[in-house]
Amino acid sequence: QIWACPVCAYRIALQRSKEVWAVIRAIRHIGGAVYMVTATIPHSRKKVVKSTRKAATKAHNRKYALKSLRQAVTRSHTRVFSGRPWKKIEHDLGIIGWVRALEVTYGWLFGWHPHLHTLLFTRHPLSKAQIDVLLQFLYGRWSDAVVAAGYRPPHSEHGLVISRGESAGDYISKICHQDLGHQGLAAEISQAGSKKGRLASRTVPQIIDDWGDYRRESDRLLLLEWLTGMRGARHLTWSKGFRTQYLPAEQPAQDSDPSTAEFVCQFTGQQTDFLIQYDPTLRWRIPEA
Repeated sequence: QIWACPVCAYRIALQRSKEVWAVIRAIRHIGGAVYMVTATIPHSRKKVVKSTRKAATKAHNRKYALKSLRQAVTRSHTRVFSGRPWKKIEHDLGIIGWVRALEVTYGWLFGWHPHLHTLLFTRHPLSKAQIDVLLQFLYGRWSDAVVAAGYRPPHSEHGLVISRGESAGDYISKICHQDLGHQGLAAEISQAGSKKGRLASRTVPQIIDDWGDYRRESDRLLLLEWLTGMRGARHLTWSKGFRTQYLPAEQPAQDSDPSTAEFVCQFTGQQTDFLIQYDPTLRWRIPEA
């Protein structure tokens, strides 16, 4: 339950981040390169239903509900990365595969903000001219797909952005929640606990944290919409056959021998809550241990 359980999400994402890194290393080993594409659609906050424009307002709210937005971005991505035009540019630029991650935040001003981060893997580094060609192609296809889904055209500068391979580590840390820099996760969790920087945008773990602290009805409703709106959504999606081609074969798990285990200590639920308040990173480190 990667969308419904923060503890499960960390466990699942930890394993997935290792897989992505394994593929990145394999591609770079053969002289390939990695590029990150970030794509989003224009979003808007829900409106208060008024009798004068009841039907129009409800239609607007359905359009910008989490489920509708989430489906729009994923379906638009499918339209961009498929078909003859995509196959042609794949061949021309030496693109050998991709992996896509779905990320969702919530802002006070504009509501839910689902967006996609896609790592593109190429056989060789692209020149600046090739990157410009790729950007023009992807933005044009993305804009057409978003408009076809019933939304405004994405911003020409921010609607779709291509970053160089150096951003791959940031991508993994942000999307898969792994402490790749030995401090990224701890810093993120600690800052989340301080409640700073939440007026503009919040992640779902931050909304959960705020609900626990303040019991706002608005946060409760957001979490209910999250649970229903994200049901069935895929967190990580690979292009067909790419993952299995470049991911090393899994080794059989070596279970530890229970007879060699050593009992150290045991904490009650209340003690665990106290420790997490003292060090918020324990919320994620305990399940890993």
